[in-house]
Amino acid sequence: MSSVDRSYQFTHSNTQRRASVVYGSVGKGGLFLPSDFIGSPSRQQQDESTIEDEQVPLILQPPPQKLRRKSSINQELLHEERDFLEDNNIHVKDNEEDVRNTFENAIKNKEIKTTTAKIELKSLVKSSIPLVMTFLLQNSLSTVSVFTVGHLGATELAAVSMGAMTANITGYATIQGIATALDTLCPQAFGAKKHKLVGAYLQKCTTLIFCIMLPILFIWIFYGYDLITLLLPDKETAKLSAVYLKYLAFGIPGYILFECGKRFLQAQGVYHISTYVLLFAAPSNLIMNVLLVKHMGYLGAPIAVAINYWLMIIGLILFTIFFINEDNTPTGVHPLECWKSINFKDCFEGWGKLSSLAIPGLIMLEAEFLAFEILTLMASYLGTIPLAAQSIGTTMASLTYQVPFAIGIASSTRIANFLGAGLGEAAKITTKVALLFGLLVSVVNFLALFIFQKQIAYLFTDNEKVIKTVLKIMWLIALMQISDAMNANSAGCLRGQGNTRIGGIVNVASYYFIGLPLSLYLSFYSPWKGSLHGLWIGSTVALTIVGGVQSYYSLTADFNKLREEARKRTSIPIHV
Repeated sequence: MSSVDRSYQFTHSNTQRRASVVYGSVGKGGLFLPSDFIGSPSRQQQDESTIEDEQVPLILQPPPQKLRRKSSINQELLHEERDFLEDNNIHVKDNEEDVRNTFENAIKNKEIKTTTAKIELKSLVKSSIPLVMTFLLQNSLSTVSVFTVGHLGATELAAVSMGAMTANITGYATIQGIATALDTLCPQAFGAKKHKLVGAYLQKCTTLIFCIMLPILFIWIFYGYDLITLLLPDKETAKLSAVYLKYLAFGIPGYILFECGKRFLQAQGVYHISTYVLLFAAPSNLIMNVLLVKHMGYLGAPIAVAINYWLMIIGLILFTIFFINEDNTPTGVHPLECWKSINFKDCFEGWGKLSSLAIPGLIMLEAEFLAFEILTLMASYLGTIPLAAQSIGTTMASLTYQVPFAIGIASSTRIANFLGAGLGEAAKITTKVALLFGLLVSVVNFLALFIFQKQIAYLFTDNEKVIKTVLKIMWLIALMQISDAMNANSAGCLRGQGNTRIGGIVNVASYYFIGLPLSLYLSFYSPWKGSLHGLWIGSTVALTIVGGVQSYYSLTADFNKLREEARKRTSIPIHV
């Protein structure tokens, strides 16, 4: 029985949440891809027509002469099936064919009907640990700048926060929003085996982003101060924030190339290269920040980030050329086979199809970034000290968020695997275990922030006024960990189930109609106005609503229906 003929199999979910923290951001990451909850007839038709192209070929449709090659993803799925059989006391020989056939027969003969909480907890812990490390490395790229600059003074710390906020809204969100078009177009082209078209889409999208970002970067470099003073009342902080934008601008082209290149590889099922790059980028970012800030002062922070972006794209290119073996790719196709020689005329053509996907992604991502960055903007109107304290608070909240987010990713894959294998009851148990495990982790995060709040504050700054302000709100930030973890884990469960539209709707409603208005009222118009407490209370209320609603829907889902939907997606006839 070949892997193509199998009816029951573990299979990874294709629903990718965007990166939890944007490189260079001190704010909190977003929640869902715009494609998770933007619907239109044309988009829905694309989704239906690309199920075969986008999902199945990456694992099940390698070229005939390479069917027996062991790809990294196939081997990962094979290990998961073997471990699951062993956990159910079904012993197998240590060869691929026996594992796959035994797994298929065990489910057909109902030797495996479900799983246990113990098995699922073990699996989630095992899967989450490397993910936590990866996301913490990614998050460190933004945390390090706040950490190093914070010891220069409250004004510098506030300036980094405002500079990063402006960069997020006008730059990073724009780049990532447009780049989401590649998440649909490149996998679609690759699944259809139009390999050169994958490279063509990469070039078109990169060119489009550059054309849009060039005038924005021009403003950053020459009119950054005028832009920031439109939002920020303090002129000294605005001046330093403008300096941050000016020097950061020179690294943005490298970031654009890295972001598009990463999606180019992911469309082909190659995920590990960007992780390898991060393993080098995170330490280099730390070293550069410490050295440059020590010798150059405040200027060292944006310069270090700019240099690091260029190192990241150089690393991505070098790893792709020299460290990828076609035998270890999911389809036996080397990424360079999808590269198309540069044709500058072609780069400026076909933008209509690209824009139809990029514009909705851009609008929704901007709205999502805005929801978090408005809190930083509100803090700026409370003064330099509150803004500096807010910067520390959001950085810590973003850092601790990476742990439940990693668990959410692991649970998403596990649930999708069970549904693809026809084990709806097992997926239900995994959902329950994931939510409880996330709750336990949230308590650990809460205790860490609450017990060590003074030590954390001193790590970021020596300014006693800032430290005093941070200590006043740290209990709220710690308390928010419960709601934030519940949100992250329930979102992961919904992704594995394929119910992400629910999360998208409740996120938009909770933040824009409840959380932000509440934060605005409490911080500026209530009897408690003038403090940061209102900002965090509003965020906590919004996150509690999001986490509660998502958890309810993930727990009450019809797993039999979800199982059948997964079966339809993974039982499409494959012709090779």
